[in-house]
Amino acid sequence: MMKNIFEQFFAALPGAIWKFRWLVLLCYGLLVAVCFVGAGKVEKDDSLKAWFGKDSDIFKNQRKFDTTFGSNEDVYIVVEAKDGDIFTAESLSALLALHNELAAYGVDIQNNPDTPLRHTREVISLVNVQVTEVEGNNLFVREFIGPTIPVSAEKRAALKASALENPELRLAFISDNAKYAAISIKTDFGETLKAKSAGEHNLAGSDELMLDMAWEVDESSPSAEETFEEAEKDYDEYYKYMESIRAKVKSAGVDDAFNVYYAGLPEIIYFQMDVLDAEMPVIFSGLFLLIFILLLIVFRHMAGVVWPIVIVVLSVLFTVGFIGWSGVPSSSLSDPMILLIVLISVADAVHLISTFNFQRKEGEQKPVALSNAFRKAGLSCFFTTITTVVGFGSLWIAKPSVPIANFGFFCAVGILCAFFVTITLLPLMLRCWAPGAPKLDSVNGAQRDFSAPVFRLVDSHPGKIIAGFAIGCVLFGVGFVHLKVDTNVIEGYKPDSYIRKAFDVADQNMGGTQNIDFMIDLNEENALYDADVLLRIDEFQRKIESEFPDLVVTGISIADVMKRVNQQLHSDDPAHYAMPETSGEVSQLLFLFNNVSPEERRKLVSDEFDATRIAFMVRNAGSTAYVDLIAESNRWFAETFSPLAQTYPEMELVNAGGVVTFMHLFDRIAHSQLTSFLTTLGMVAIMLLFVFRSFYLSVLALVSSVVPIGLTFGAMGWLGIDLNQFTMIVAPIILGIAVDDSIHLINKLRMCLSKTSDMHIAVREALREVIQPLAFTSIVLSGGLLTMMYSSDASFQAFGYLSALAILSAFVADVLLIPSICLYVVRYKKPVAQTQAASAQAVSH
Repeated sequence: MMKNIFEQFFAALPGAIWKFRWLVLLCYGLLVAVCFVGAGKVEKDDSLKAWFGKDSDIFKNQRKFDTTFGSNEDVYIVVEAKDGDIFTAESLSALLALHNELAAYGVDIQNNPDTPLRHTREVISLVNVQVTEVEGNNLFVREFIGPTIPVSAEKRAALKASALENPELRLAFISDNAKYAAISIKTDFGETLKAKSAGEHNLAGSDELMLDMAWEVDESSPSAEETFEEAEKDYDEYYKYMESIRAKVKSAGVDDAFNVYYAGLPEIIYFQMDVLDAEMPVIFSGLFLLIFILLLIVFRHMAGVVWPIVIVVLSVLFTVGFIGWSGVPSSSLSDPMILLIVLISVADAVHLISTFNFQRKEGEQKPVALSNAFRKAGLSCFFTTITTVVGFGSLWIAKPSVPIANFGFFCAVGILCAFFVTITLLPLMLRCWAPGAPKLDSVNGAQRDFSAPVFRLVDSHPGKIIAGFAIGCVLFGVGFVHLKVDTNVIEGYKPDSYIRKAFDVADQNMGGTQNIDFMIDLNEENALYDADVLLRIDEFQRKIESEFPDLVVTGISIADVMKRVNQQLHSDDPAHYAMPETSGEVSQLLFLFNNVSPEERRKLVSDEFDATRIAFMVRNAGSTAYVDLIAESNRWFAETFSPLAQTYPEMELVNAGGVVTFMHLFDRIAHSQLTSFLTTLGMVAIMLLFVFRSFYLSVLALVSSVVPIGLTFGAMGWLGIDLNQFTMIVAPIILGIAVDDSIHLINKLRMCLSKTSDMHIAVREALREVIQPLAFTSIVLSGGLLTMMYSSDASFQAFGYLSALAILSAFVADVLLIPSICLYVVRYKKPVAQTQAASAQAVSH
């Protein structure tokens, strides 16, 4: 009954739209204007707060670290001496020139307060890195190279030996072979708003002024929650900053002496905007060109090309306008969202136009053909829209992160917009201008009946087809064993990309390109004067370095400083490179170190001496390696510091840094995907039961929809493609899309069975009517997704070709597996029924 009501509604819709066409067009004019204004209000935010929410532990921990030790979103520049040695006169002169040019950011700020270089906080290299020395009983700090370079070769050789012997310089600022050197540029990106406002006064490039202003933090203040808010990430600022850094490097004139490589989070964002974002217009241009060509081939008429593209443009505009008016910021997922909305918008339009053309080829006039097309395909399009919305909506329900949840929600909104535009505007479009469709004679009709060979195949070998799918599922299912959950952002880029080369150079020759910071907060003033605390910090640090030698390259903590100073105070005797044994000695060394270099002390120890950091530089690796490191570190912290629990009951370990943030995000995504997929599966199952009012048909549709997902993920396992933040969201999305074809075919099959009880006739008629629009939509969807192959991001590429594979396999499963199961069941039931009847007759005699 309900189904008939829906069919009648969709059959009457084209006539009603045409009757009130001027009102409809007026409403569309107003909607376009409102959404156009809303589109201008869209803002982008990829800050920690945007991804995790302001109440999340990861945001709070990072904020606590930043308010104590400042931002750790640094730029890491590695220079390669073309003459093979950083300590030759030519290379040292070039290093000094490059350092001085970068360190002169204060002058740039004075000349232009709005310069992107205002984000620089400090520039550190071999030129100015602080090292401690002892003369008599006096400890003092000096710059390692200083403002002038040694003239004699002997002094340069001594300088080189000193650098390679210093564990705090080796790999952090100089490679083992002395061919590479590094310059670390500290920035204010990611800092709290108060720290940023303090840094704005740093017009002369003074590190001391910045540090003094940044340490007046009272975490216990009632207003701390309001005071320390992370600023929204403006990716344009990162891009402009790296452009300015590159300009500074160029103006230093070191091209003849150095090959220069850039690393760090700002560089990753720069690459995304410089290369990946620049590729998006090409991808979208290729997408529209492909859609144009496919639609022209399919419909052979410009009306079949123009109207779907108009629907796509309006659907995207309405979605973006809705996002703008909602006030919810977009994220880096906005481009994939728009691409998916474009593809799905085309699919509905193509299906309805194809059905309309079919009716026209049957000899019907436009009004009647439109009514019949909407009656037959409108309801199916409505149900497929709902199932696709459910697929995307599951991401919002699972909420792996705020932007991914918003991605799912706004994709669902976009799909609803596409359906609304299609059913309300397409009738007007086709009444005004439609592809010509003269009635075909029987010969031409037979030639264009693409379903005939498919029907002959499923009718002749239904059992073999079912067995073939079963064997394929088993073979591909074995691939699940090889599936690995892992993400490596840098290795996702093309091997010949400049960022991949830079990170490889830094990983292979220097102290790695990623950072992990551990902040040990004892929550008791002057706790770090306790020798037992420092001994346990040293033990904890050595444990991490020894257990992860392939991952952790260098580490620095206050324990390292204490051991180095202790050795220097004992005539540089290596035997005294050890922690002081008493709290009194610790107090003396900390007092000395703080007096001679409060700036260096503040990088490792808080002003209250209640918190300290251990900074590790790690090599680029997959996320699972980082997950293991963090998990083991948390366990070792509990083991190492548990004896101090009574003395410092409120002590805690805070993980911070880009690796930790990424690991937490990935962990959330990984754990939410099963929830997302099961949510989609359950909601789609309920929807199918409502649509078909038949358990058998619902299971049939689900099986044909789940099969392509199994084949796709099995292929990933065999091909060694890891599950990452992009490939993991394929399952719920593709389930929502793949079930669309099943609904169209099974719904048509039900219509045919209402007219005939012969399953063979029903299957043949259903295939004849729907195979062409299903093929067209599958080709458009998969072809559009394959345009992602142009991207330099391997994860984005994988999402494209895996989704295309899933959609094509869904089409094959629908046109082969569903008819084969239907025909096989009918053939199986007949012999059984005949046998039962014969048995009953024999018993009666």
